[in-house]
Amino acid sequence: MAILIEVNQVSYSHPVPGGPPHPALREISFQINEGEHIAIVGANGSGKTTLARHLNALFVPDSGTVRIMGLDTKERTNHLKIHQRIGMVFQSPQEQMIATSIEEDVAFGPENLGLPTQEIQQRVRHSLELVEMWDQRTRSPQHLSAGQMQRVALAGILAMQPACVIFDESTAMLDPFGREDVLRNIETLKKSGITILMITHFMEEASLANRIIGLHQGRLRFDGSPEELFTNDKLVKSMNLDKPRVLWFAQQLTPWIPTIKSPLTVEQFKKQIEPRPSTQFFVPFEDHYFFRNTQDSLVIGNHISFTYLQNTPLAHQALEDISFTIREGSVHGLIGATGSGKSTLLQHLNGLYIPQTGDLKVGPFEVNQETDLLQLRRYTGMVFQNPNYQLFEQYVGDEIAYGLKVLGITGSELRERVKLAMSQVGLDFEEFKDRMTFALSGGEKRKVALASTLVLDPSLMLLDEPTAGLDPIARREILGQMVRVHNEGKTLVVSSHQLEDLALLTDHVTLLSEGKAVCNQETEKILSDHTLLHQYQMIAPIAAQMASVLHEKGWMVPENIIIGQQLVAAFQTLGEPNG
Repeated sequence: MAILIEVNQVSYSHPVPGGPPHPALREISFQINEGEHIAIVGANGSGKTTLARHLNALFVPDSGTVRIMGLDTKERTNHLKIHQRIGMVFQSPQEQMIATSIEEDVAFGPENLGLPTQEIQQRVRHSLELVEMWDQRTRSPQHLSAGQMQRVALAGILAMQPACVIFDESTAMLDPFGREDVLRNIETLKKSGITILMITHFMEEASLANRIIGLHQGRLRFDGSPEELFTNDKLVKSMNLDKPRVLWFAQQLTPWIPTIKSPLTVEQFKKQIEPRPSTQFFVPFEDHYFFRNTQDSLVIGNHISFTYLQNTPLAHQALEDISFTIREGSVHGLIGATGSGKSTLLQHLNGLYIPQTGDLKVGPFEVNQETDLLQLRRYTGMVFQNPNYQLFEQYVGDEIAYGLKVLGITGSELRERVKLAMSQVGLDFEEFKDRMTFALSGGEKRKVALASTLVLDPSLMLLDEPTAGLDPIARREILGQMVRVHNEGKTLVVSSHQLEDLALLTDHVTLLSEGKAVCNQETEKILSDHTLLHQYQMIAPIAAQMASVLHEKGWMVPENIIIGQQLVAAFQTLGEPNG
């Protein structure tokens, strides 16, 4: 098999104005062959994105060499050929949006190759159909959801017919169906001989690769098969990673089901479970330990509708006749497929958008054209889906302190509150306060955005995909901080495609579809309803999927299981293993 990419002793540091460079890669060496499917994993800040940008000549090493199809990336004259053959779908897809309509954006690359018009049109249609965006080809990319932008960015790369595609956290903003679509597209690309490099924090996605490259603090720490990595507990822990959830849950069940042999996917788990005669057993599940039952409504929406670019040819209805309530002191989830209206609804709650029809009450505020938006935004804290939208200061410390300075807070109180907020999201004050915000990893930027909101101590927290792009350890830290904030009396509204997170956090969930509220029920009722979720392009949490498999095989576990601890607890009611 021919070598596509050679990386030899590569080191690279990000420049820091007025300070020493920040090392990102340290003496990394490996080769990539044509047709391989490789996952690149590592904690936030480990160098994954920096490495990826070396592999298509966006970055050039400080020392060492990168050769792509034999072309040295240090030779600038080679860059055009490299960019034509190595496509990259960025972590922030809006960085790749340049045209005023989706089809024009996808056509941009092939047009620059000087291809005939008919071939360009064929490539655009084929690429957009692959990512299921052809029907929306006339829409402006700027008014898409982050997940839809990700699909358009992928279509733009596919239209170039590259030899290799690099996915930099390209599924982080997608709903589960969207992630499965990308994975199916990857399988199609592999069959056509295209090399796949996928940077991901989803260990389930990494387990589907033929090979995993693991980075830790800028160094190559692992290069081998998924099975080798995920069955080495010590190595996984030292790299701040997690096992795939299926493997972790399955290992807890092995004492009762000895046929389980380290499955990495639900399909592998299903093949390892032998049928057994049905034996009814159940366990009463307690409410989430941080759940507070209050009947007071903090947010009330009645018949809210909103249309982007209203009264123009590009009008798109984002919300249609939505009514809902959010109880004070609750953790309320918003779920739905990409483009269902979750982010738009969240942004109504802090007055970024005003309902065009209907009524909205948020705490003491009636949200309309007369609302004091400054006071509303002090009452509500918003963490955006894309942290780049709310980071504008040069240094991390100044970014987190900005809101406090606007409120007139200075001196030791300012410093201590910034320090506390940084510690709450897992950022060391001394290490990060003088770091340049633009040089942070995507996950680190998300932590800074959350700290910038926490430091203001709002009554209502609005979080849009708060764990997207975070490594497993950072994800647990953020979820823990959300629980802490809730226990201090805050109300949280969380929009997320990560149903596992919502299973742990929320007590109620609103399901949105095409701008409409389908239902608003207890979390366990919705997330354990496989038929409902599938109907609206979602997939149940992995624990629920595994419980369903066990049910099919004759293990009569409770049907409302949505988290792994419930699954293990159900088996513990059987008594001694194999008894």
